[in-house]
Amino acid sequence: MSSRAMLHPLLELLPAVSDRIAAAGHIALFLDFDGTLVPIQSDPAAPMLDTDTAETLNAVARHEGIVTTIISGRAVEDLYERIRLGNVIYAGNHGLEILSRNLNFVEPVASARSAQLERLCDGLAAEVRGIAGAMVEYKGLTAAVHYRLAAETDIAEIRKVVHTSAARHGKFFRVSAGRKIFEILPRINWHKGAAVRWIVQHLGRTHTLVIYVGDDTSDEEAFRVLPRAITIKVGDAPETRARFRLPNPAAVHEFLSWLAGWGRARPQGA
Repeated sequence: MSSRAMLHPLLELLPAVSDRIAAAGHIALFLDFDGTLVPIQSDPAAPMLDTDTAETLNAVARHEGIVTTIISGRAVEDLYERIRLGNVIYAGNHGLEILSRNLNFVEPVASARSAQLERLCDGLAAEVRGIAGAMVEYKGLTAAVHYRLAAETDIAEIRKVVHTSAARHGKFFRVSAGRKIFEILPRINWHKGAAVRWIVQHLGRTHTLVIYVGDDTSDEEAFRVLPRAITIKVGDAPETRARFRLPNPAAVHEFLSWLAGWGRARPQGA
């Protein structure tokens, strides 16, 4: 094993980003939830912040130079219930809904298609009812079909059912594959990257450095449209548009612990 391979992941990341962070006037920090702040779990209802991560995230969110956004495929209410911090912007449904003390946004086209999406989900739930481990989740503006608990032999059938159902509404919705999940999204020019740019614009701050940390395929759109940002892929996906990597949520926690001290002390390894 090479000496570089033995380095702690945080020590590999910090020299590459610490100078830009130290020079930043303000930081707009964007964090995915599942797979980034918390490990992926078989039950999508199970993930919650552990005490240490919650305390660290709170320290970052209270930092006067950092605006923190949690951006997730989860509905914004679901996301808030798992975090419950007042100094955070919550961007749910892949950024189709954005909520904070000063921001309240719902993408209008997605909102107008909500009832149609619910009908699509009702039909889809009936079609997968006989497949053990498949679960349809209607989230208001988007939907998800989870198959983490399904047998490997049933995944092809689940994929076929999802794509067939969405194709009946193909003018209005599209399917995106994630980590053990099929997402049904409105067919509009809006994604996590668009939400990031909207939030940064509405913050109204100059000389803002964007840091985006995410693990899933939906985060790739943000990586793509943020060429000047510090973009960090979590996990071991072979291909990514992100410029940097961290291996798991534990490493993300350590990065956040370091970031919480930004502006107060010179980082080690800088």
